[in-house]
Amino acid sequence: MRRDTLWVVLTIAGPALWWWPVSMEPCLDLPGWLPLVLVALWTSLATILSGGRWLRFFAASAVGNFAGLCALAVWWPTDPIARSYLPYTVTFAILAAILVSLVAGLAMRKVTVSNENGRRAVWIALVCCFALGPITIALTPPMVAHRVRRNDRLGEERFEALKNAVEQTVAEASGPARICDGRALEQNYSGPSFSEEDWHRITGNYVKQDGYVFMVYCHEKGGYTIDASPHIRTGRANGTRRFCTDESGRVGCGMEFNRSRYACTACPR
Repeated sequence: MRRDTLWVVLTIAGPALWWWPVSMEPCLDLPGWLPLVLVALWTSLATILSGGRWLRFFAASAVGNFAGLCALAVWWPTDPIARSYLPYTVTFAILAAILVSLVAGLAMRKVTVSNENGRRAVWIALVCCFALGPITIALTPPMVAHRVRRNDRLGEERFEALKNAVEQTVAEASGPARICDGRALEQNYSGPSFSEEDWHRITGNYVKQDGYVFMVYCHEKGGYTIDASPHIRTGRANGTRRFCTDESGRVGCGMEFNRSRYACTACPR
């Protein structure tokens, strides 16, 4: 295969692979602009080596970006709102990628590297850029699994610490009224940290930490419910467990995962 042909093939394959890590579900929540940065860098480096034939790399980059963004059809969003915006998102991303590639090609079309060491360095940079796509795709499943395990562990620790804090607060006050005061709960809490804003909101509102949402709900008749569950977000796996308890001290929620919602089968209402 001629070198120019190899460049064109890689210029098509590179952008196609760079869009996959930000499109696949579950994902690592990478920023959407990252592929655009790689497109600009790749087009600039390829143009330097092209000997003035930059238009072919611009066209190849456009084809690669279109092919990569078609991956969104493979991981079609389960959320109906996200699905409704998908055509606009893909169109905007394609136009942005084409613009970035065009600007990079025009900016670098007169830049040349004549010495062998310089050209070798550009080639190494090209190979590294290309490798980011398949490496990220390969690392996504184990990294997502690690994130879920970590979130599950921290979610359980926070839930147990909240449960102990509520029980201690009730015992100290000889009644449940003070558990509606997040600052009172904070004094008896000893688990992974919540922010100051979280403590102001947690009694009656869900607060999010490490992929889980937590709430201490005060019932009108003096009871309470402590709830902890994964934060549901399209394209991102945050956890696999749900925890809840009430003033009776009974702990336990069965949870079934069906893509977009969690069903609690034994949680107090």
